[in-house]
Amino acid sequence: MKASGKTRHLLVALFALALALAMATASGLTGTTRLTAAAVTTHGRPRQLRRPAPIRFSHAVVVDSQRITGEPSLSISPKLNSRRHHDIYVSTPFGFLTTASFIWKSEDGGQSFHLVAGQQPPLGKPDTCIGGGDSNIVNDTAGNLYFTDLQGLTDVSGAVSTDRGRSFSFTCNQANVVGVDRPWITTYRDPLTNGREYMAVDNVEQCSYECGLGQAGSNMLELTEASGTAAAKQIFSPLPGQQIEPDGIVGGLVANQRTGSLAIAHSALTTERGKLTGGSDANGNDNAVVVDVFPKGYSATTPTPVPPGDISLCKPYNPAGPCYSSTVYAGPLAKSGNSKVTVGQDFTPIAIDHNGDLYVVWAESPVNPSTGLIDGPTTVYMAVSTDNGRSWSHRIDVSGHIRGLRTNVFPWVAASGTGAVDVVWYGTKTLGKCASSTGCGSSAISGSWNVYLAQSLDAVTRHGRFNPHLSFRTAKVSEYPNHFGAICTMGIGCSTGGDRGLLDFIQVQAGPGGAAYVVWSDSANTDGAGGTSAATIDFARQISGPGLLHKAVHGPRSFENCAPGSPQAEYAANGSETPASSNLTIRSSCISGPNSRGDYVVTMRVKSLHSLTVPSDLGGTEALWLTRWELPAAHPSFAVQGHVFYAAMESDNGGRPIFYTGQTETLAAGPAPLGSGQGFFLTYPPSKTVKGHYSAKTGTITIYVPARDVGNRQARRLRLYSVTGLTATQSEPAAASSYVAANVFNLIDASAPYDAR
Repeated sequence: MKASGKTRHLLVALFALALALAMATASGLTGTTRLTAAAVTTHGRPRQLRRPAPIRFSHAVVVDSQRITGEPSLSISPKLNSRRHHDIYVSTPFGFLTTASFIWKSEDGGQSFHLVAGQQPPLGKPDTCIGGGDSNIVNDTAGNLYFTDLQGLTDVSGAVSTDRGRSFSFTCNQANVVGVDRPWITTYRDPLTNGREYMAVDNVEQCSYECGLGQAGSNMLELTEASGTAAAKQIFSPLPGQQIEPDGIVGGLVANQRTGSLAIAHSALTTERGKLTGGSDANGNDNAVVVDVFPKGYSATTPTPVPPGDISLCKPYNPAGPCYSSTVYAGPLAKSGNSKVTVGQDFTPIAIDHNGDLYVVWAESPVNPSTGLIDGPTTVYMAVSTDNGRSWSHRIDVSGHIRGLRTNVFPWVAASGTGAVDVVWYGTKTLGKCASSTGCGSSAISGSWNVYLAQSLDAVTRHGRFNPHLSFRTAKVSEYPNHFGAICTMGIGCSTGGDRGLLDFIQVQAGPGGAAYVVWSDSANTDGAGGTSAATIDFARQISGPGLLHKAVHGPRSFENCAPGSPQAEYAANGSETPASSNLTIRSSCISGPNSRGDYVVTMRVKSLHSLTVPSDLGGTEALWLTRWELPAAHPSFAVQGHVFYAAMESDNGGRPIFYTGQTETLAAGPAPLGSGQGFFLTYPPSKTVKGHYSAKTGTITIYVPARDVGNRQARRLRLYSVTGLTATQSEPAAASSYVAANVFNLIDASAPYDAR
């Protein structure tokens, strides 16, 4: 509180506090409560009278227990579904070899996920064009779902679903040019009516010296859009896309839902004063983060030529351009012209809050300008613009608010409300350096990685200016290390060295109430092959602490030792969502022990077990009741990456069940078009038969799992993480000779995740 006008300020503050508390009480808030009102302001920002609850996250939900993938995209529908939740969508690529990417949907607030109904089993590919490269999803303001997928650097496919993923309209020619990479999409309002869908992409083939940009053979930032009937059919223009300027890699784009302004972030090479000179230096490093803004949005059927000699479509490089280019940050250069830092190993994600303020994050490492290799700690930074990208704040050290972290990669940012922002990333206390360009940023790391979040609610003052005194709250999102060892950050350059099993990014988005929703890759298992991790996707949502709408977040509940089944019990495939049979509908899943005999007792209760036969329209005749859990590498008695164990009951066509346990493996071959090769699916083979029984009367399955068989050699009470009970169908028995070659189960129901001890 300032000394001058103390009495008057105090009376005003007390009145404001009483009014705010009265309004909060009268509003009858159920899911959230308002944070304590600000009594005074410091430097134009609110100062809370009472310390809010710490930021905490739910147990990790395993989005898919089988598919090995990474770099998840996350989108949340603004519309409520019939279960009074907002649909949550996750998408990942599956690789050029597979030509497939995946989309999952949660209808129960993130408790469980199913592949969308518009998928083709058993692979799980959405019924769209070939893809498998970089995928991305986004919901518009009407709740329509947009999906883009990279076709092996040859083109981009685009799709839209107006029925929550049951069917798609799509095009296989969203870019109409080869040599494209890393498509990102965003929407302004509803592109099918009064808005637009935008796609930004990198291209290396289209540009020549005659294009006026002088960057032949380098990445060129391009932009296309679709609206109205064209958006409904996914017909984009201009094709090939509008060239903007050279870049290192495009990091994303956002649209202002009030004004229609469009902002695109990318890495680049500039002078130390921020003048754009190209995409990267002689070592392939970028020293700068650049944002291009189209203040009136963008729409054109043919591309606008860049004037000869100009390096950009945008001002100040092109005085007549429809956009302006601003340098967010420019790092130092050596006399050779090579950069002394790199900001382009990871993406440069961009976010926008409700007021139109922009936020960009990046991971920055010092490099040797002679070799281009990293030679120091990697730090996550953020910058803020309150004038639609015309000017930017100084860079803000984000990861430094977590003590001891020395290598920080894959940052992502979400913004909401006014001046409120969440940043997530992978961090480790181990220092990562470059032994070679293929392992840049991660070679020789032998430490554990976790997912971290930093939140600021006061990045912008109430007067709409950047707050140089902004503060951060921090939290560890992951309960256990999601990865051990190296993380390669060189994209497809990792194919000859380094672990790229997590792929290239994670994401955070703000939920409808302002809570942080986070997705990441989890490789805490022993199923990697050839130095590459076998990651699946985890999801967690914030359950306490302040949210980005300046309200306290509450729930949902985190379960211990037992958890209920999901209302989303169904077989989603081939355009239909078929409700589960009673014997596959989970009421509860539990683990206890080890007991006096050294056994874990795994129980699952379903609606009915009077018959073990499942209907033919649920994807298979073999029924599976399985409980899986993770023992992370953090415990000293386990190997580095951690383990995924399970216990299961299985019935062949309604016959007498078998009970077994084991540790996950990977397929030696998979369903078409995979063919031979490891690393596509985690499997749950019947490794060891164990004691078990079921009760038709109570619908309860009980399995006794010797603790020594699931990594607990001393049968002590260890914490088991992300325990999940699930039911599924299969096309053939787990014990069949072709099981390892072809069998992938179809998820029917899943419990909420819980920890057991």
